[in-house]
Amino acid sequence: MEKNDYYENFTDLVENASFGQIERASVWYMEAEKIADRVAKNFGASLEVGASIVSAFSPRERWTSNVAKAISFSLGEKVTGLSNNLKMAEASLILGYDALKGQKTNAFARAIAGDENAVVIDVWMMRASGSDVASPNKTQYGEISEALTKVAKEFGLTPRTCQALIWILVRGSAS
Repeated sequence: MEKNDYYENFTDLVENASFGQIERASVWYMEAEKIADRVAKNFGASLEVGASIVSAFSPRERWTSNVAKAISFSLGEKVTGLSNNLKMAEASLILGYDALKGQKTNAFARAIAGDENAVVIDVWMMRASGSDVASPNKTQYGEISEALTKVAKEFGLTPRTCQALIWILVRGSAS
């Protein structure tokens, strides 16, 4: 797939977004930041640590489950699920962003913590890009991020808001 295909696919989606969808996307990461801040405060830690913990529980989880696990973890409760997610969450207490080796989880933590230029490419963004694979390689991640950033600029959005909007459009909801 060509870089231009990613750009065209994202442009088509954003052009057809409703005002309500754009509004929802514009606040999605701010709401996620509040959750990360709560997680951080439970540990007496920085927003970076809270956002990293929230992101650590994101692989293969629905957002509501992701949030519940991050909050439970921050309260010292037993959390079940993928063992690697728990290991990343534990490492996040010490390393923050550096505990998240995957491009998606690292970018997700940064976006949650307020980095408006962070671009999260997950399975839903891969579908939106028109790709037939669920997870991008490093080259694809860069190309898709670049295309999304270009679309965001053209529509007067931040990259993270544009990504949230496309995610909402493809996924069908914001949860």
